[in-house]
Amino acid sequence: MDEATEDWQQLVGCWVELRSGGKLVRMGEVEDVTPDSSVMWLRFNGNHGRQMVAKSDGYEVLPVR
Repeated sequence: MDEATEDWQQLVGCWVELRSGGKLVRMGEVEDVTPDSSVMWLRFNGNHGRQMVAKSDGYEVLPVR
């Protein structure tokens, strides 16, 4: 697994782990990101829909290979 990245624009279309305090919260595909990388939208499989994640939420975002 790669290290967390601050440039979320690089992650559009990639699967990522959303972590808090080093613990896995969710995994999803980065569907879209604001131009300044302050907000992203994650898409999940099944009936879980989408989630908006802001950098100010304090999550680590790690790409999954």
